[in-house]
Amino acid sequence: EFERTGLRAVLNYGHTFGHAFEALAGYGELLHGEAVAIGMLYASRLAERLGFIDAEATRRQQSLLSAFGLPTRLPADWCHSEDAVIDRMRLDKKTVGGQLRFVLPKRLGHVEVVADVSESDVRAVLRS
Repeated sequence: EFERTGLRAVLNYGHTFGHAFEALAGYGELLHGEAVAIGMLYASRLAERLGFIDAEATRRQQSLLSAFGLPTRLPADWCHSEDAVIDRMRLDKKTVGGQLRFVLPKRLGHVEVVADVSESDVRAVLRS
């Protein structure tokens, strides 16, 4: 459950954003899989912003998630601030010493745990 590297870490793709979205929405309002699907797209946008992947990779993920009937954006009535989301992310099991860590795609089919992500980049993605 708390593995921070290897296959288990890879399986956490989308979860840093997703768990925050799920918790803030109220458990049951946004199902775990729905929150993670949305979180995957936010993680992909963060990877784009950091120059790891291009926008086409994110569009491809969005198309696949939509094809499976999963949501690709937060609910229209989402009213939680960036601060609230980031505060919730700090509770994530991948956070080390208060530093946010994300599982981000570096290329199609490959993700890595990335620790040196600035809060300003996370905020920019939350605003997008």
